[in-house]
Parts: sequence; structure tokens; C-alpha cells
Amino acid sequence: MDKLAKWCIWLRRRSFFRVAQRTFAVLMPIATVGAFFQVLQYSVFAPESFIYNIFDFDKIMSDRFWDIGTTLSQCVVEVIFGLFCLFTVYFSASFTAKIYRKDATMAGISALTSLLVMIYLFQLGLTGRISLLTGGYLGFQYTSFALLLGYGVGQVFHWLGADYESVNYEHTKLVQDRAITALKPTLVTVIGGIAIGGILYVVISKVKANFSLTSIVSPVENSNNLLLTVPATALASFLSWLGLEAPILDLSNMAGSAAAIANLTYVLRQGAVWKVPYPYLGGSMISIYGVMGGCGAILALDVAILIWGRRKESETVAKMNLWPLLFSSSRGFLVGLPVILNPIYALELVLVPVVNMLIAALAIFLHIVPTPVYTVLTGTPGPLVPFFATNGNWPTLIFTIFLFCLDVVMMIPAVKLDNRTKILLKDYEMEDDRHV
Repeated sequence: MDKLAKWCIWLRRRSFFRVAQRTFAVLMPIATVGAFFQVLQYSVFAPESFIYNIFDFDKIMSDRFWDIGTTLSQCVVEVIFGLFCLFTVYFSASFTAKIYRKDATMAGISALTSLLVMIYLFQLGLTGRISLLTGGYLGFQYTSFALLLGYGVGQVFHWLGADYESVNYEHTKLVQDRAITALKPTLVTVIGGIAIGGILYVVISKVKANFSLTSIVSPVENSNNLLLTVPATALASFLSWLGLEAPILDLSNMAGSAAAIANLTYVLRQGAVWKVPYPYLGGSMISIYGVMGGCGAILALDVAILIWGRRKESETVAKMNLWPLLFSSSRGFLVGLPVILNPIYALELVLVPVVNMLIAALAIFLHIVPTPVYTVLTGTPGPLVPFFATNGNWPTLIFTIFLFCLDVVMMIPAVKLDNRTKILLKDYEMEDDRHV
């Protein structure tokens, strides 16, 4: 445990991981607020949601109240998570510049400009239209790209920018001097953004006719072969830990799959649940058991921290995000802990969905539980997702509770490693202070 903890400390003290931790720390409040409003949008005001139907809001909620609630919740979610890359790239560049005592404000502005230039050219090559805020490329699912770009811009200021010491008050002359001094790294940064955006424009313009994300995801969603779906789930889970949320979201879409429709049609016509054409269907296995509707492994980690955690900061974040996590909104917790790019949680977050799918496939093979074929309401709590996906099969509910408890137990080593890392980190800081 000490060796692992020391390795995690060494890794987290590298400049990139220090920047990532500080960026996520400052973005934690808005991410948590966004997670609560996401619950309102997808679980309270959405007619296809779990809470909306349980409380029969269609009858007791007035149309005016529904319109106001839907508009406000969607507004907050779109502003926070739809533009999350803007916040990330700014603070990533700022904190990188601060590490090397450079102008953090100018680095952040330069990083924002470069990102928008790149997205502008990318969208132009992809759709032929000028668009910045549509397409989702500034959204939460591409956080790691913004983090890397901001870190790169900060390194440009590290090598080309002048040293900067903050002062309590800056009059206009000092601000002008800062701007002039930062002209060289800013120019290099913007030109670099134009160059990368131009390359993306050329590449996308040539391959867009032959490239489709659906063509990559569809074989996994419609596959009945665990040798394909399990490695794909592990890879998508790892990318999610890196901050790329899109792959796991696309893979866990079972509703639009042709094979999923075939399974549902068979059950409705034959009235039998044990002989469906695709018993181990990729989209269903990933959505229902792998991620349990969206954040099964993250919810298990939250519960493990609340039970075995010894760090006040982690417990506070876990308590604040327990309610959103219950209704499949994990972004506040991913940023607030943080989980993204945290080496302590990487292995468990990859293993838990894989183990869930393999155990579930064995249970389906042994006819302990049926194959999930029914569409589940949005915002359904993760441990209840398989129960409703099998039309209220009680053995499935018992099996899922067992599976979730196993997930929590699998998270214990990571939580204990985090506790031990905190202790060793305090020792390192005290030793550094003594040397000073």
C-alpha cells in the first residue's frame, strides 16, 4: 500500500496532474450546481423520467410551472456543461503559467482564443457552416482535450513569457506593460491554434464522407460476443477516466440498437424471456449492468468513501453528490473529488464495469436472471435499472443488489489507498517545511 501510495504521490506531483487537480478544484462548485440542475432537467421535468412518472407530475404539475422549470434547468445545464471546456482551458492555462511564475491571466485568455479558433475551423470542415456553440465540442465530454490544450498554452508562456509577480493594485500602465510583454507567447499560441485547426479542417473535410461514429459504435452495440463488448467497455471506461465521456455514453445506448429491438419484439410476441436472439447484447449489457444506467461504478465509489473514507474533503464531496449520483448525474462528483485523471481510482473504474458484465452474463447463461430488453426511464437509480429493464423481475433486483454491494467492496482498496496517500502527503509537506 505504501509503495502504491508513494507512486500515486509522485505521479500527482508532476506538473500536468497538479494543474488538473487545481483546475478541477476550482471548477468543483459550478460542476456540483450543474449536477443538481441536471437531475431537475432529466429526472424531474422530463416526461420520460423516473421521478416524473413515479409522482405523476403530468397531472399535478401545471404547464406553466413545467415550462419554467424545464427552461431554467436546461439553461443552467447547457451553460455549465455545454461550455465546460471554456472554463477548463482557461484555468488549465492559468494554473500552468502560475507554476512557472508567468502571467496567468494572459495565458488563460490566449488558451480560450486558441480553443475557439480550433473549434471554429473544425466545425467549418465538418458541417460547412460557421458555428461555435453548437455540436457539443465545447461540452463536458471533451474536458481532457481542453485540459491538455490549456497545459500546452501554459508551457508556451513558460518558455516564451516574461516572469510575473502579482501585485495588490495594478494601474493602467502596469496592465499595458503586461499585455505588451505577453504579445509574443500570445501570438505563438494563436498561430498554433490556427495551424492545428487548419489541419483538423483539411483532415475532416476529406474523411467526413467516409467517417461516422455510428459505424464504430454500432458493431459493439449489436454484438452478442462478450470478447468484443468487454474489451470495448474497458477501453471506454478508461477514456471516461481520462475525461472523454462520449465513448461510454455512445456504447451504452441500447434503445436505438437493431438487435435490442429484435430482443424486445421476441419477448412481446413469444412471451418468453429466456430465448431471446441476442442474450448478451452489447448495448444492453453495457447500459444495464456495465454502467447501471450511467454511473453505477461512480455511485459505488461514493458509497465506499462515505463508509471507509478518512478524508474530510472527499467525504464532503461524496455527501454533496450522493443525490445527483442516485439519479445518474455523475459530473459533479467526477470533477469535485476529482475522479478524472486521478491515478488512485483508475484501475477500479475500469474493472468494475467489466466484472459486472461478466457476472451478469454468467447469471443470464445459468438462467438466474433474464436478458434486459425493456427501455428504462431516464434518471432511474442505478441499482434499480436492471429490475425495470427486465419488467420487474424480482430475482434480478436481488442479483443487482448483490452486484452493487460487490462494486462497493471492490472500491475499498482505492479508498484506503486514498487515505494512505493523504497521510504520506502530509509527511512529505512537513519534511519540505523542515528543509525550508
